Amino acid sequence: MKIAKTLMFAAAGSLLILMGFGLAQLRNVSAPTARAVTNMSQAATTNAMGLPSFADIAAKVNPAVVSITAISVEKSQGMGNMPQQFMGPFEFFFGNPHQRGPQGQPPVQEAGGSGFIISPDGYILTNNHVVDDATKVTVTLDDGRTFNAKIVGRDKETDVALLKIDASNLPTVPLGDSSAMRPGDWVMAIGNPLMYSHTVTVGVISAKGRRISSNSLDDFLQTDAAINFGNSGGPLVNVQGQVIGINTAITRSDYMGRMVEGIGFAIPINMVKSELEQLKTTGKVERGYLGVRVSAVDQDARDYFKKAYGLDLKGGALVQSVDDGTPAAKAGIQKGDIIVSVNGEPIKDSMELTHKVAGYPPGKTITLEAYKDGKKKEYRVTLGNRAKALAGQESSEQGQGEKPAKDVLGIQVQNLTQDTRMTYRIPQDVQGVVVVGVDPQSNAFAKDIREGAVISEVNGHVVNNLEDYRKAIANIKKGDPVSVYLQDGQGGGFYVYFLAG
Repeated sequence: MKIAKTLMFAAAGSLLILMGFGLAQLRNVSAPTARAVTNMSQAATTNAMGLPSFADIAAKVNPAVVSITAISVEKSQGMGNMPQQFMGPFEFFFGNPHQRGPQGQPPVQEAGGSGFIISPDGYILTNNHVVDDATKVTVTLDDGRTFNAKIVGRDKETDVALLKIDASNLPTVPLGDSSAMRPGDWVMAIGNPLMYSHTVTVGVISAKGRRISSNSLDDFLQTDAAINFGNSGGPLVNVQGQVIGINTAITRSDYMGRMVEGIGFAIPINMVKSELEQLKTTGKVERGYLGVRVSAVDQDARDYFKKAYGLDLKGGALVQSVDDGTPAAKAGIQKGDIIVSVNGEPIKDSMELTHKVAGYPPGKTITLEAYKDGKKKEYRVTLGNRAKALAGQESSEQGQGEKPAKDVLGIQVQNLTQDTRMTYRIPQDVQGVVVVGVDPQSNAFAKDIREGAVISEVNGHVVNNLEDYRKAIANIKKGDPVSVYLQDGQGGGFYVYFLAG
């Protein structure tokens, strides 16, 4: 008994020492950390432990967050008509709960998501994929009122949609500055995951400028604030309660099936703000188009141009190729040019060039400054229409080598080259085509096929290159069952089955 009491006192004494050490560490917090805590306390209350509370932010933003329900009639074979081998376990045992309709009639699909009110007269921002192909959209407010919503404008490239409901004096949430966010800044996501209304989750900005598809306009904020199905379209807010992003996508695993957590993506609100006026007035977004394929000027390229021409390049976009008949070709731009500015504004990299060009309307004449064989040149370019250009070809303003082949599977692939092998760490003995992009709304994406995967077989046809791949998918139609064999880069691989489209 005495031994037990002695151990209890010893343990209590150790705990007090540890607590004292912890408090001492808090008192000796560094100046930068102290500033961060002070800044947080200005926007959020603190609890008894001195830690930030996000309750005030949630109370401020929640009234402007809405639940969105979109009803659409299936025009082609969908999940409800899926063969059993393609069904998930819940569909197999219980049927698809989101589709209904009498026998012999087209199935009706019901999708749910989130959104937020940006004006007292009822304008609401959400994701395009929440309302895409919807025949009826309803919006439920925080106070329980439900309204039919009109889709005012949509932009598939950036996955943004603007809705309007017939109401007034609505609570709103202000739009912040996404460019001011830094990795490590606190953020809060609010939405309706799995129909749990007005769920609040908290995390930080994990990274900026993320690409999650082959779309050259990708420029996502990455966050570890929990985002789940139903959060799509909801706001990601800073500690001032301002929207700095629209929650859009999540990553659960890579193409090898390795599970991951805390990787979510949001559209930067600055990109959305630049589209709002066009969405409101014309219902769509028109962007300028150049017609070049560009890549970053990396350190090896900088070393080369320094030695060959004495150029000390700090940034820029290296033109890899110019498409025939495009505005760039007409202006005289050639492969090997290094574009360093647009209308006098310096270009940091190829992504910035794409975004700057897309920020101008079609028909706008801009001035590009570039280096050609070490000498500076100016080009006057009258921009084309990006949407019309991409309707007949793949995006040509980002990436290297041969253009990706887009197909009915929702996958974009390229031949394996030394560059792609290095980029995706693909061994020399692995043959096939490498995935460089997957449509987030495709069944291939739902089956966790991701950028960097190597496809070596499609529907029993061996694939060694892009030509083999095109032949293998030539007769596949939307809704057809597909078998794809993915190489894992470790001397093995696995089959993935899904429906085309």
